[in-house]
Amino acid sequence: MQFSTIFVTALAAVAYAAPMEQQNKDQNQDAAQQNQDAAKQADAAKQADAAKQADAAKQNDAAKQQQLAQLNDGKFANLDLAYLNVVNNVDLNALSGLALQQNLNIGAFANIFNQQAFDINALLQIQQLVQIQQLQQLGLLNGVNLAALQLNALNLGVIGNLGGVNLAQFINAGVKNQVQAVVSGANIIVVN
Repeated sequence: MQFSTIFVTALAAVAYAAPMEQQNKDQNQDAAQQNQDAAKQADAAKQADAAKQADAAKQNDAAKQQQLAQLNDGKFANLDLAYLNVVNNVDLNALSGLALQQNLNIGAFANIFNQQAFDINALLQIQQLVQIQQLQQLGLLNGVNLAALQLNALNLGVIGNLGGVNLAQFINAGVKNQVQAVVSGANIIVVN
């Protein structure tokens, strides 16, 4: 084989490979650009989702505040009912969450937060709140539409007036300071 043939063949191989290298570089650059574009789109989608979640959280907080406003901002007007709330550790935020997510009619309990009377009807409503919270904590209310619950629909029949009996008359006035201390969150030390 002549030197010129070998030389021409080598140059042809180099000339053939040179465009391939350029083509491979172009393809790699295109793939890198596509990856960058996809990453930018993914970041934009994540930011949009985060913004939607933040908006939903703000709306949820506003709705919870509105729910709690119906319940006198979670404060009982009656000291004895407030005491029962503290003793039973009723979580009003959890109940507000049930109202928002599962349509619990939390407005049905508004009168126990706003009324001054401590009667059997109020006591039964506190019991309903506690029971609903306990069922929710056990997970028994997950996925249940609570709009169908008939709250405050207790019919005492012939003894219907019994629900209005004022229970405050049975509470010793001497324990009022202790009840006030429990409601305000103070530690009580009883010395005998």
